[in-house]
Amino acid sequence: MSTSTPPAAPPARAKKRESTGGDMVRSLIVLLIPLVLISLFFMSRPTEQAGTEPVDWESLETVAAEEASFDVVAPRNLPGDWTPVRMKWEPGTDGADQRWMVGWLSPQQIYFSLEQSNVEAELVIKRVTRDGVVDGASEVNGVTWHRYRSPDDRTRSLVLTQDGLTTVVMSDSSYEELEAFAATVS
Repeated sequence: MSTSTPPAAPPARAKKRESTGGDMVRSLIVLLIPLVLISLFFMSRPTEQAGTEPVDWESLETVAAEEASFDVVAPRNLPGDWTPVRMKWEPGTDGADQRWMVGWLSPQQIYFSLEQSNVEAELVIKRVTRDGVVDGASEVNGVTWHRYRSPDDRTRSLVLTQDGLTTVVMSDSSYEELEAFAATVS
C-alpha cells in the first residue's frame, strides 16, 4: 500500500479584475501621447510656401535661346526683392509648338509671369489669360499690347502678337503694375 499523497492543487489564480472605463481612458492616453508628440513635431517645423523657392531661370533661358525659333525675352533688372519661382521650356518639334515661360513673385507675394509661344495665338491667349476678354490696350516702351481680363475679373494680361509669336505677361494685379513688369521685358 502506498502512502502517496494526492498531488497538491495548483495555486489559486488571482481573480481577474473587471475592466473599467478608467482603464480604457488610460490606454487611450498611452496611445495618444506619442501621436500628439509626433504631430506637434511635424507641425512646428517651418515649411516654405509651395512654389516659392528661387529658381535658376537664366540657365534654362540660355537653353531656350539656343533652341527657340524666336528671340527669347525675359524680365530684366527687376529689383532684388523679386523672386524667380517658376520656369519652363518646351522645345516643341522642328521649331514648332515651342513655349518659354518664367514666373516671379513680387515683394507683395503677387505672381507675375511671362510666356512666349509660337503655338497658334488664339490657343495661347485663351490658356494664358484664363479665357480672358479684350479690355483695351496699353502702350509699353512704344509698343501696343492688348489688354485681357479674366471672366472672374481677377487676372489681367497684356498680349503682344507679332510674326507668329505670342508674348503674354499675366498677373492678378492692376494693369499699371502689369505694364511696369512688361516694361522690364527684353
